[in-house]
Formats: sequence, C-alpha cells, structure tokens
Amino acid sequence: MWKGSNRPDAAMKRQNHYYTLMASLPPLPRFDRAERLPINSVRLAERLRMLQPEDAEVVEHAAAFLTWRHQPAKRTDQEIANNYNQLIRHVKDVSLRAIIEFPTNLKAILAALRRKHLGFAAPVRGETWGVGPLVGHMMRNWDDPNFKLMHLYPWIPQAREYLETGEALALEKLLFRLEWDSLARLSQGMEFGFDAVLAYLFQWDIVERWLSYDSKLASSRFEGLLAEVIEGHERIFA
Repeated sequence: MWKGSNRPDAAMKRQNHYYTLMASLPPLPRFDRAERLPINSVRLAERLRMLQPEDAEVVEHAAAFLTWRHQPAKRTDQEIANNYNQLIRHVKDVSLRAIIEFPTNLKAILAALRRKHLGFAAPVRGETWGVGPLVGHMMRNWDDPNFKLMHLYPWIPQAREYLETGEALALEKLLFRLEWDSLARLSQGMEFGFDAVLAYLFQWDIVERWLSYDSKLASSRFEGLLAEVIEGHERIFA
C-alpha cells in the first residue's frame, strides 16, 4: 500500500497521475459567495474513479469520518473517534495529514470551548471527548482560557464569544472560513497531486454544507446541543 513519500520523484509521479482528474473538476467558488455547487456528488464520484486504489481508499475513509458533520446525532463519540483513528492510520504523508488534521483541530477546540462554557470539569484520561493531535495538549492546559494555543489559533476568543452569545451562524461561518483558507494554503503549489484532490473534496464539502445551511435550524440545533449536555446526554462532538 502507498504510504506517501517526500521524495521529489514520488511526488512528481503522483502529480502526473492526476492532471486529467484535476482538469476535469470545475473551479469551486468561495463558499460564502457560492450560489450553487458547480458539480454534484454523483458527477464528483464518477471523476474520483480516476484515483489510484490506495488514494481512493483514503478518500473513502475521509468521507466516512466527515459524515458526522452532517449527521452528528446519529453517531456516538466513540464511533467518530474510531473513524478518525482508522483514517489517520491510512495517511502517512505529512501534507495530507495537515489537510485532515486542521478541521479536526477546529472541532476539538470547539468541543473543549463548549464543555468549558457549560461548566464541565476537565476531561479525565481515557474519556472520549475529542480527537486529533491537540486533545492531550488541551487537557494539560485546561485552566488557560485559550488552552495556550493563541499563537497557533488566534481566533479562539472570537469563537468563544460566539458560543457564549449563541451566535450560531457567525460561529459556523468563522469555522468554515478558517477551514477554507487553510485548505487553500495547504494545496497551493500542488495543483495536480493527491493533496489537491483531497483539498478539493474538503472544500466541496464546505460549499455543500454552507448552501444547505439554515440559520433558524442552526439556532435550534445550537440550543438543543446545550440542552442535551445539561440533561446529562452529553454529545461533545456534535
């Protein structure tokens, strides 16, 4: 199985393979300016048949992991953690991991902020409350309002303010913008490699979610999440 390589010859080989695929994908408008998806899920899946089997497997695991962003209530926190661990085991390439880990870190930080907002104690070792490389760091720095992450994530105070004031739409737009900009940076200069393919899929998912977003439903969901935690039915990932 392909496990990634930083050697120039291997990188060029992957780029050459996906010239046709990337050329077949229409440009994505920035999510907050999009009026429609330029390619639907069926056509996108057809294009992805050009992927090498090992890369197609990574995409399959990524899709399974990201489904929780659409239907979080239908999956347990442990299922989400298991899917993340399965995905990351298939991705050894550093640049690919960065594409996957940034949105994962966003969600982990939001989960920690929500937990603190509700007055919950710091998570204990072995408790499933978040996934990704930041979880241990945040647990060790729980008493810091920004988890000692301000140098990497200066937007944390803004996200906390939106959470505390119940501004669900503003919070979602902030998270979408951060993820979109990160994907744009990470895929820059790799227009025809698998990195670009994966970044495109993540950005397509952002556009699709934003276009289907309903601010009234978002506010209702936002309030429901808090109520669930207060009543003892904790779903930190949702």
